[in-house]
Amino acid sequence: MKNKIDISLILSGVRALLGHVPSALRQVSVEVNDDTIYWKCVFDSNANEKDIELLSQASAELISDYSNYKLKEIYEVIEYPTKGSSLKNLIYYRHEHNYYED
Repeated sequence: MKNKIDISLILSGVRALLGHVPSALRQVSVEVNDDTIYWKCVFDSNANEKDIELLSQASAELISDYSNYKLKEIYEVIEYPTKGSSLKNLIYYRHEHNYYED
C-alpha cells in the first residue's frame, strides 16, 4: 500500500509528464528519501539532448510542488531489450512488446 507522499509523488509526476514524453523514453520513476526526491528516467539508445532536456523540464514541474525537498535527477540510456531498474514508484513505462521481436 502506498503512503501519502508516494501517492502525491505519483500524481505530481504523471501531471509533470504531460507533453514531455519523447519516443525514446522507456520509463520514469520517482522516490522520496529523507529530504530528497529522486527522479529517474530511462531512455532508449536513440535519445538525444533535447529528449533529456524535456524530462528535466518535467522534473522541474514536479519539484515545484515540493518546496521543502531537494531534487536529484537520474538519466540513463539503456538500449532495448536490456531492462532498466526503477525507483519505488514507476509512473511511466513504454509498451515495447509489440514493437520488437524477441
